[in-house]
Amino acid sequence: MTNNATTRAEKFVVRFPCGMRAEVSEAARFSHRSMNAEIIARLQHSLGNWPEALPQGTSAVPEGNEEAYLLERFRRLSPAKQQALLALLD
Repeated sequence: MTNNATTRAEKFVVRFPCGMRAEVSEAARFSHRSMNAEIIARLQHSLGNWPEALPQGTSAVPEGNEEAYLLERFRRLSPAKQQALLALLD
């Protein structure tokens, strides 16, 4: 990118989960790209295949079992997280 293009580019800060920065760095080195170029190339590929890449017709929770699923997930939370969720719902 030229300096002019760099100043016009939209900037967005991303927080990576632990270890992901190293993975991106390794992938970029393998592809002979900067980390930024690697991230952009992967996003463009993902977005270019957007609707086709998503599973179709399947739900994460079987229809009719949503309440049981939520209750099970709620019970697995720590007491502090349970309280935080309840406060959020109020």
